[in-house]
Amino acid sequence: MPEGPETHRMADRLRAALVGDALARVRFINPAYRKFERLLKGRVVLSVTAHGKALLTEIEGGWTLYTHSQLFGFWRIDDGTPKPINATVPRLLLQTRNARARLFAAPTVEVLATDAVHTHRFLSKLGPDVLDRKTTASRMRKQLVEARFAAKPLSQLLLDQSFAAGMGNYLRSEVLHKACIAPTRTPASLDAGETKALATALLGVPRASYRVQSRDDAEYASDAARFVVFDREGAPCPRDGGPIVQVRMGERRLYWCPVCQR
Repeated sequence: MPEGPETHRMADRLRAALVGDALARVRFINPAYRKFERLLKGRVVLSVTAHGKALLTEIEGGWTLYTHSQLFGFWRIDDGTPKPINATVPRLLLQTRNARARLFAAPTVEVLATDAVHTHRFLSKLGPDVLDRKTTASRMRKQLVEARFAAKPLSQLLLDQSFAAGMGNYLRSEVLHKACIAPTRTPASLDAGETKALATALLGVPRASYRVQSRDDAEYASDAARFVVFDREGAPCPRDGGPIVQVRMGERRLYWCPVCQR
């Protein structure tokens, strides 16, 4: 599943392609939303933003498209020039005079009233976005000491979107390694220095991954540039030389160094 950095990078690409232009064509695969095709046609795309792993496309007239790629969804952006026929039908198509954006295989495509976005059943439950510049390390420290989070193993907590929106599987391995903390620990077991280190890593690691992908101008930058421990079982830890270990936690792969992660 694309995590926060990939979702924010996709928001950048969609923003560059669509914002400021009127929609010449709109198509939904879901029959329940076909009524919006005529309503949205001709209206200007005002913004495209990411919140955690969700994308919000605001359209003139008080409408916002909420999309979430989950495991298999992906966007394709081009200039709209006719291509060889593709049997795969996009779940959503947005086309302006200059660009075409198609969303394939994503299970979540919804049309929301813009002024009601904050009440959405999923979006309203998201924690602070680790890629949002308004999210500070102080804010993440407060999250870590909240009673509802304090007793959860960090291996679970760092996948909980109500704790930190945009975190995901590769990020939890990288964040915990950066902070020198074992995945079996809980926030309640951390001392003040460890809490500060983890709060800092929760912001620093996702933002560094986003910068790498933005600089390389690729949908997915090379693993070597983004991953220090993730998917590196048996490789030497760059901090102490000990072997990186793979374990299954939360039914997903987690990579860590038992030597330096206390």
